[in-house]
Amino acid sequence: MIDEQQVEELRARMARVVIRDDPAWMAEEARPLLASIDETLQQAGDLAFPLPSDLVVALQRVLSTAMDRLENGVEEARRNPRVANIFAAFALRTYLLALVSRVGLPAGFWRTLTGLCLSLLHEGNAAIRGELAWLLALAAADPRFMDARELLWALRWVQSNDPVIVLHRPDAAEEDGFVMSLQLDEPPEPKAWFFKRADSPEPSLSFSLEELAKRAEEEIRQLDGIDWTMRRRVEGGVTADGRVALLRELLDRWRYGWQQRLPRKPFDAMAELLVGWEDVLRQRMGLPTHIRPVRVTDVSISGYELRWTDREQALFFPGQVVAIRAGGDLRWILALVRWLRQHPHGLQMGIQAVGFEPEVVALSHGKPAPPGFPAQMALAVRKTPPLRVQPALICPTGTIAGSRLAMASEPAVGQWLLSQVRFIRFEAQTRCVEVLQYEVDPFPED
Repeated sequence: MIDEQQVEELRARMARVVIRDDPAWMAEEARPLLASIDETLQQAGDLAFPLPSDLVVALQRVLSTAMDRLENGVEEARRNPRVANIFAAFALRTYLLALVSRVGLPAGFWRTLTGLCLSLLHEGNAAIRGELAWLLALAAADPRFMDARELLWALRWVQSNDPVIVLHRPDAAEEDGFVMSLQLDEPPEPKAWFFKRADSPEPSLSFSLEELAKRAEEEIRQLDGIDWTMRRRVEGGVTADGRVALLRELLDRWRYGWQQRLPRKPFDAMAELLVGWEDVLRQRMGLPTHIRPVRVTDVSISGYELRWTDREQALFFPGQVVAIRAGGDLRWILALVRWLRQHPHGLQMGIQAVGFEPEVVALSHGKPAPPGFPAQMALAVRKTPPLRVQPALICPTGTIAGSRLAMASEPAVGQWLLSQVRFIRFEAQTRCVEVLQYEVDPFPED
C-alpha cells in the first residue's frame, strides 16, 4: 500500500532530475529513481478505490512533476539515443503509475510521446524497441481493465517478446494498425476509429502490432492445450486460465482495436448497487445486505458508466464484482468493474454486465445430495443474447479444481435440481472471482 508521504518523497526526488547524457548521473541517480518507481508500482498492487483525497492530490503532483521532467528532456532525447532510452524508461513508469493509481495523465503526455516518435521516424529510426515499444504496445491495448497485478504481468509478457515496432506514415487505405497525431493528446488509436472522427485530425504516424498479436495467439493455443491441473497453477499471481483470458483481451485490442460492441447512450438516473461477493451472494439468497446508491451516467446492453461520490470506504478495484438495479428495472444485473478514473472529489467507473438475475447454486466436485452436502456457493447466469450467448458460473477465485463438477440449483423452494456441468471456456479471473462458461453434460459420469 502506498501513502501520501511516500508519494511526496518520490516527487521530491523527481523534481531534482534533469534527463541528460551523463553515465555517472544515469548510474547514481536515474537508475535508483527508476527502481524506486518500480517499488511503488509493486506496492500499489492491492489498491482499492476511491483513494483518500490527499493521496489523489499527491499522485497528481508526482505525475505533474514527471511530465515536467519529460518535457525538459525530450529535445535531448530526440538527438541522443542513450538519452532517448532513459526518457522512454521514465515515460513508461509515468504511464504505469497513472494506470495503477487511476489518476489521469497530465496534459501533453501523449503529444510529447508522439513528437518523439515522429522525430525518430524523420531521422530514419523507424524501428523502435525496448521501453518505448513496450509503452506503445501497452497503450494500444488500453489496459484500464487490468488491475496492477495483471498490468505488471502484461508488461513482463510484452518484455519477454521484445517487440520491434515499425513506425511509418499513416495511410487511410490500410484498415489495421494504430495512429498517433500531434493534434491530439491521446494514446494510440485504432485506424478504424481515427479516420472516422468528425473533426478529421491530421495523422502523424502509424504502426501495427500484428506480430505481437500472432505471438499472443500462439501462446493462447499452447495454454489451451495443457491439462486442467497445470491450467490452475498460479505463476506471477495469475493462473494459466487467467493468462489466457488476459491474452485474449490483448489479442482483441491489438488486432481489432477496443471497439465497443454495442451502442451506448447518455443516461442520468440513480441506481442501487451491491458491492463485493458477500453482499451480492447474500442478496440473491434473500438475506439482509447493504444496498448503496450510485449515479448512472451512461448505459448500454453490455454495461454502465457510474459516478461514485462516497469517499468513506475504499470498495472498488478492477475486477470487483457488483450487482446493479437501475432506472426502475426490477432485475438485478451482475457485473464486473472494468475501469476506474480517480478524481479528488469522486470516482468514475465502468462496469461490464455478466448476466441478468444471477441464481445461487451449490457446487461440489463430488456428487451432492441435498440437503446437507458439502458445497461451495456460486452464482449462475443464463444465456441471454446479445449480452450472453453461453451460460456462465461466477465463483470466488480458486474455487474450481476440475473441468467437471456437480451443480445443485433450487428452482422452487425445497426442490433441488442436480446436474453435472463441464466448462467450455474460461472467461475472466479477477482478484475476487472467476467467470467460466459451462454447459450441462448430457452424458454425466456415474
